[in-house]
Amino acid sequence: MKAANRDFTRELNLFNILNSIREAGSISRVEIAEKTGQSKASVTNITALLIERGLIYEDKVESSTSRGRRRIMLMLNPDAAYTVGIKIAAFRLSFAVVDFVGQVKSTLSIPFRVGERSAAMLAAVAEDGILHCLEDARLKLEDLSGCGVAIPGFVDSASGTCYWTPIQNGSSNIRDLLAQRLDMDVYLENDANSFTVASQWFGLGKGIRNFLVVTIEEGIGMGIVVDGKLYQGATGIAAEFGHMVIVPDGEPCRCGKLGCFEAYSADSGILQQARKLLKRRKNGPDQDMLTIEEVTRWAREGDRGLRKIFQQSGEFLARGVAGLIQIFNPERVIITGEGVRAGDLVFDPMHKLLGKYLNRQQANSTQILIQEWNDHDWAQGAAGFVLSEIYKSPLNKIQRSG
Repeated sequence: MKAANRDFTRELNLFNILNSIREAGSISRVEIAEKTGQSKASVTNITALLIERGLIYEDKVESSTSRGRRRIMLMLNPDAAYTVGIKIAAFRLSFAVVDFVGQVKSTLSIPFRVGERSAAMLAAVAEDGILHCLEDARLKLEDLSGCGVAIPGFVDSASGTCYWTPIQNGSSNIRDLLAQRLDMDVYLENDANSFTVASQWFGLGKGIRNFLVVTIEEGIGMGIVVDGKLYQGATGIAAEFGHMVIVPDGEPCRCGKLGCFEAYSADSGILQQARKLLKRRKNGPDQDMLTIEEVTRWAREGDRGLRKIFQQSGEFLARGVAGLIQIFNPERVIITGEGVRAGDLVFDPMHKLLGKYLNRQQANSTQILIQEWNDHDWAQGAAGFVLSEIYKSPLNKIQRSG
């Protein structure tokens, strides 16, 4: 066997073992061998190396089948590595530092108008945010094994290229600028994809082989996991659910087309329609200062016109989600993002119409979960995406400070 093939096989075996421990939380060497198909000798050798490098550790637990004999279980060492994730949104930067098992150590959110600032300033503020988060976590920059940047738009993570983003302004080359400042690996990924990977590893997608994530905020994003793998398409920009045209020649979308899902079901689309409605009313609120939070509150308080906008959003969402279920036949659809604040204003009409658009077998085969949103979930997703990359070659990618 050639050296390159041996190295690849070793890395693959190492990843499978490490991933088995991550998925199980606690697992024996015998169980790892059964799960991965590797020999017991190979598992013993690789786990010994992982223990030596501080990535995993042994824990003895009482056995229920061996007359009190204690079993040696293997677990991940949370302090083996740390990563940081950054979510770049139109008006805010969010940060999260996570440990080797994905637990959040510190978070931060900074108001920042990305479209009005240079790429260099964006990188400088991002670096300051990272340093602040690390200080809160009592860590140093040298403790980080990588940085993930989540950004909306068309992103090819393999090359780190952002082809288009609705937040504009130089943020597309933020990966290179941050890598220079931090002197470490920086990964750029579409925000929905990064959150999907984190869901697969640590969240509601854990243990699910086929699932979809639909994110609702300023735009609508999507992540696809098929047979346990993130699907990104030929050039890395698949799953742009929000930019499918649902109404030909309809409302304008941020991408430049007309009638996209985003123009009707995303925060930006709902706000755009609300502005048009309120503008026609006498003594209406200041259109420039209108926020999606205000619009949602007024709809909850009984404004019929605004409630109708949210209802329409849910109806379009039902049509879109039903189409996805019929194409992918997923075990689970996770709907999340800041837009879930609308709650029953959107999801009651969505659930009502799903039964119309799906037959009983299709509807019963897929679980639809609405995940409550946390301000730092995007950043945690970006950090989790970095962890998924580190697991592929942990001995080479994990930093050791001091």
